[in-house]
Amino acid sequence: MTAAVQALPPAAALTLVLLAAGGTLARAEAGPVDDAVRGRVPFTAILRVTGEPSPLGPGAFGGGSRYLVDADVIGGVLSGDTFASTTPVVVLGSEPWGGVGTGDTVRVLGTARPTDRVGRASAVFLPASSPTIAEAGGWLGYTADLRARFRDVAGDDDRDGGLLPGMALGDRMALDPGLEADMKTTGLTHLTAVSGANCSYVVAFAFLGLRTARLPRLPAAVGAVLALACFVMLVRPEPSVLRAAVMGAIGVAAVLSGRGRIPLTLLMLSIIVLLAVDPWLSVSYAFTLSVAATLGLITAGPALVESLERVMPRFAAQLLAIPLTAQLFCTPILVLIQPSLPVYSLPANVLASPVVPPITLLGMVVVLALIAAPVLAPPLVVAAQWGTRWVAGVADTLATMPGATLPWLPGAPGAVVAALGSLALLLVLGRGANGAWRRRDRSTLRDRAGPEGQASNRTRTRRRTGCRRRAGLSAIALGALLCLVTVVIVTGRGGAPVARSWILTMCDVGQGDAVVVRTTPGHALVVDTGPDPEAMDRCLDALRIEVIDALVITHLHDDHYGGVEGAVRGRALSALYYSTGEDRLPSEVQDAAAAGGVVAERLDGATALDLDPLRVDILWPTTGAAPREENNASAVLEVVAPTSGRPITILLLGDLEEDAAAALLAAEPSLREDGVEVIKVAHHGARNGGTALLEAVRPRLALISVGEGNDYGHPHPAILGALERTRIAAARTDELGTFLVDVVGDTLEVRALQ
Repeated sequence: MTAAVQALPPAAALTLVLLAAGGTLARAEAGPVDDAVRGRVPFTAILRVTGEPSPLGPGAFGGGSRYLVDADVIGGVLSGDTFASTTPVVVLGSEPWGGVGTGDTVRVLGTARPTDRVGRASAVFLPASSPTIAEAGGWLGYTADLRARFRDVAGDDDRDGGLLPGMALGDRMALDPGLEADMKTTGLTHLTAVSGANCSYVVAFAFLGLRTARLPRLPAAVGAVLALACFVMLVRPEPSVLRAAVMGAIGVAAVLSGRGRIPLTLLMLSIIVLLAVDPWLSVSYAFTLSVAATLGLITAGPALVESLERVMPRFAAQLLAIPLTAQLFCTPILVLIQPSLPVYSLPANVLASPVVPPITLLGMVVVLALIAAPVLAPPLVVAAQWGTRWVAGVADTLATMPGATLPWLPGAPGAVVAALGSLALLLVLGRGANGAWRRRDRSTLRDRAGPEGQASNRTRTRRRTGCRRRAGLSAIALGALLCLVTVVIVTGRGGAPVARSWILTMCDVGQGDAVVVRTTPGHALVVDTGPDPEAMDRCLDALRIEVIDALVITHLHDDHYGGVEGAVRGRALSALYYSTGEDRLPSEVQDAAAAGGVVAERLDGATALDLDPLRVDILWPTTGAAPREENNASAVLEVVAPTSGRPITILLLGDLEEDAAAALLAAEPSLREDGVEVIKVAHHGARNGGTALLEAVRPRLALISVGEGNDYGHPHPAILGALERTRIAAARTDELGTFLVDVVGDTLEVRALQ
């Protein structure tokens, strides 16, 4: 009976969250938008923006940027009929979408596509016209103006890489991409967003200020909660901010009721409340990381402090225990996002932590100055940027140190190993704390007698018991975290396995070509898509490619473009290029361009592809060339990719035949002079590709994309013999399946994607 009674609260909480999720899904599927998604019918949408734009970085198409924007379709016109709805979507927009803000209303023509990503958005909306934006009014409009003014004042001195708006207001629009990458490498990404610490500062200062003004306890608490609500609207209700804000509000209510802080209870209550309001927070990495870090600080933090006190002062132990505990609890989730460990995360956080509170407080004072006395804002910003420049310097310095990241097992195995490792380390440290108390007891037991000594011993016994209890609670908490990781994996957030690191991937698409060259994490240059959309989609999923910075179709044979629909399925597309000797453009390529919201552009020698950090040159066809054979119209790309040692050069030949290869060598003498490290063998190793290019450029590695047991006899023995004679290593998809190429030291490494 007791067990049944104890199970009632968790069951009630779960029922509440599931009912809320069902209601959310029912509202999202109501109205005609779902029909438009299935039928891919263009319609005019009225969107209410529900989140700040997330830049995807510079795009190749038109040299502009592209943005992801969360929004709700609240109405529109479909097939001549007006409609109303509440359908959440994510908009993939171009430059104008970078100027929208939370609460804005946008009218735009476009199409919606299904998304295969788990989350709140039920579709990806692709605008086909310029947006008409009606800016939000009221508090949202006022705070949007405040954020813009803050960003402008902070932008007068960009030596901190645009970090101050992020640390103070969670505004990452001005953050330098290089600094963002360095902060990710050093485990400082959490500082670019507003966290629970910011919320606690707001509540504490508002409450103390109102009490200083002699307001009674209840009005002061209400004022503190109102100040927190205003702050959340200013910084925007990101998942971690919502968790901290709700937890803070419940904490104020607990203090007023006389029940004290009860941190773990407050955390659980805040999670239940937030999931009941927005069930999709359960699949938000930002939310789960925030919960994991807070759970660690509540349960394991005190035991770690006591353990570290054995070898350092208490202040230093507290300074070290906070980032260490947060890192241990967050690591199992972080390795799902990116399978690597930031080696210098702990020293980076320790070095940065002393300046974080002053930056946060100065940022809030800057906001008040912008409201009441704008002339005071610039000197306050200058003072705050002394701290942000220090944080940026820590990130830049440690990110360039040797072995800044440690490759880790990808996917579910990596998450489980990380959780078990964190648990083991916490148990060792907890046992160390218990041992310290036992030794301290033994050393003083002989000197303790009488009532005072007995009382002192009882106090230490309680402390020792509390330490054991916290260690046990830490183990339970990490076990719960391991269950959370499992749930995330099962629901699809963990994604497919991905290799530790790679520069280039040859996708196994059967008898065809599909090459993926990594630009930045989650982004890639894709050259050809093979004949099979499903095989192409699986390969990009396995590599966790979310954004195709440029898709190049070397020529218009089906084994090079037939899988294009799978390439763009559920992914952002920044640009699409093609080469051909014909006047037609297949409908599959046109549809893919339309789905990505871009215009297919024909390649020639004058085309420039801006795909930093890659350097991409179009060597063939040259400007004005008009090859008659479609194979000889194949685009030839020279890609220079940076590595930890030196850049490597990759030559992608499409299906270029022997006569065009000779013309290419004559037009580009630098190929013979400089050579290349990696070459994609032309035409799947067919004999008509010839061996002149192979012998001229002297690659260290030749890649052959070919279907197993194909009817064409590819690769031809003459090509394989030439590779053997010239001692060029060969990697083939018919033997390895999908494989990856990386540089390890001074060696080109090829490994199959498992």
